[in-house]
Amino acid sequence: MLQSIHDKAKGILGIIIVAFLAVVFGLWGIGDYITGATEKFVARVDGVEISQSQFERGLARQRQQLEQAYQGQIPDSPVFQQRLKEQVLEQLITQQVMQKMVANEGYRIADALLAQKIKTMKAFQQDGVFDNNSYQAIIQSQGRSVKEFENLYRNDLAIQQLQDAVMRSSIVGQAELTILNQIQQQNREINYLQFDDLNYMADIEVSDDQISDYFELNQTRYMHPETASISYVELSSANLARDIPVDDEAVRRLYDEYVASIASKEQRKARHILVNLAMDADTETQQQKKAAIDELLARINRGESFEAIAKESSEDPGSANNGGELGWVSKGMMVPEFESALFKLDKGQVSDVVKSSFGYHIIRFDDVKAEAVASFESRQAELVKQYKAQLLEDSFYEKSELMATTAYENDQSLQEVADALGLEIKTASAFSRVRGTGIAVHDKVRNAAFDSTVLAEGRNSEVIEIAKDNVLVLRVDVHTEAKPKTLDEIKPLIITAIKVEKARQKSQASALEVLARLELGESIESKAFQASARLVKLGSVKRDNTSADRQVLTQAFSMSKPVADKPVYKIVELATGAAVIELKSVTAPESASSEQLQVLSRQFQNEQSNRDMSVVLNYLKSQSDIVRSKEL
Repeated sequence: MLQSIHDKAKGILGIIIVAFLAVVFGLWGIGDYITGATEKFVARVDGVEISQSQFERGLARQRQQLEQAYQGQIPDSPVFQQRLKEQVLEQLITQQVMQKMVANEGYRIADALLAQKIKTMKAFQQDGVFDNNSYQAIIQSQGRSVKEFENLYRNDLAIQQLQDAVMRSSIVGQAELTILNQIQQQNREINYLQFDDLNYMADIEVSDDQISDYFELNQTRYMHPETASISYVELSSANLARDIPVDDEAVRRLYDEYVASIASKEQRKARHILVNLAMDADTETQQQKKAAIDELLARINRGESFEAIAKESSEDPGSANNGGELGWVSKGMMVPEFESALFKLDKGQVSDVVKSSFGYHIIRFDDVKAEAVASFESRQAELVKQYKAQLLEDSFYEKSELMATTAYENDQSLQEVADALGLEIKTASAFSRVRGTGIAVHDKVRNAAFDSTVLAEGRNSEVIEIAKDNVLVLRVDVHTEAKPKTLDEIKPLIITAIKVEKARQKSQASALEVLARLELGESIESKAFQASARLVKLGSVKRDNTSADRQVLTQAFSMSKPVADKPVYKIVELATGAAVIELKSVTAPESASSEQLQVLSRQFQNEQSNRDMSVVLNYLKSQSDIVRSKEL
């Protein structure tokens, strides 16, 4: 696939243009896309399985995004975690449904378009030019081939084509825009009386019978949660010895690797002249082509302009018009024969004739960009630190493996684990499924403690990774089932709950009484009303006003227009009590300008296209055979 690009990647311009596409399918597993999943599946869409590993990767990435957005403060309640899992699963199902739609409708990405898109990616560019070393390193770190990345990106672009087609089909008419402008720019004159529950709390008395009755009816709302206390053995890099002896030869090898990496990053600015020669050219043709390139080299050696000869005679369409200029070239970007000749030249030197799979070249080395190599002495401290960090990492990995093996083989005790690692057994006081302190602040610890194998069978947990360099294994010491709280424990809470309930009833009753009087013609500014409520005069506002109470504003813009200058009234329940809204007048906006309508059109079209896309996806799902696992 993209064979022509691959050929050029080793040739004339030497620019490899296949970029790292791990971000393309953030939720979609690359390995599963290529090889298919044989493990447990979380869903099946028309016979295609979505694997557990795909789901776990998507879930981890979604959690990471939420933690970044909310500075790590995301809910750890079972309800939230379950909703998060369901959301990720639906995203994966949607992805699979759209892939099928793309295939059925014949959406295709041409090689030229794919190449163009890949060329514009900045992930591997150095000074605006593709850097092959970065590209190779990232691809290898993923254990993937260029072809796999191309397949993934091609598929993603095809899905984008489908989305664009749906969104471009959304049409907004002039009449719709005019109505929408009238709605958005309409002004309403609004006042309201706010009745706060707190104003009625002090006068409410609560009897013992009311407390007892409330307790009997609502006992299940007041429970001591299920808890567990644990013992655990924790391993972190901080536990490991820091006085690691330094191997001077190993440090010197690290320096040699550093020097080699600097050399590999050197870039050379070059020009060339190419005389094409087919791989299967006969002897006579080869001789003719060789004679032609020899004559060009002779002209250069006699002092003629390299650039002029390149424009006149080079058969490389990508560089000839620029006097043969190739730009900045790194190692690995050119075919071996070309690269070897270029990196042997001195600055300003012209090569002899060089033969490659493309034909005959004459190369001129114009300039160089290279990072200065620091001395061993100046980098020694950093290299020693790097060496120790690697040994520490290796030691941590080995001890983690030992922890896992020992905990599994001796699953009824942590003593063997502690002895094998030379660590102490720690304890954590009781915590619930959703909240804990100390080590139990981590949801992974709480989930492991309440796992059925650990809880019911009394076994050690599996190794729990708290952080990259922090793991532990635990077992439950004491497990306490959830139980109701006694009346004495929650009596103050019950009194408050009853008062809140009765205060809400009183604020609602007061609002209803005032509404009746307003509808009979009494003024909302009456002093009698302000004894029990607070008058708020919003004045003339639009529906996008940000200073007004959102509940009041929403209800006010849903009210019928006043007739014959007679205000309209409505009660709305608020989080803190109730309000009686007075709508005095409605003012229509002036006609919108063409510029305003254009802005409105773009806004409305985006909203409409998103709704259309949602309809399409729901339809596609309804036509698909989707099986969801009951266990996530």
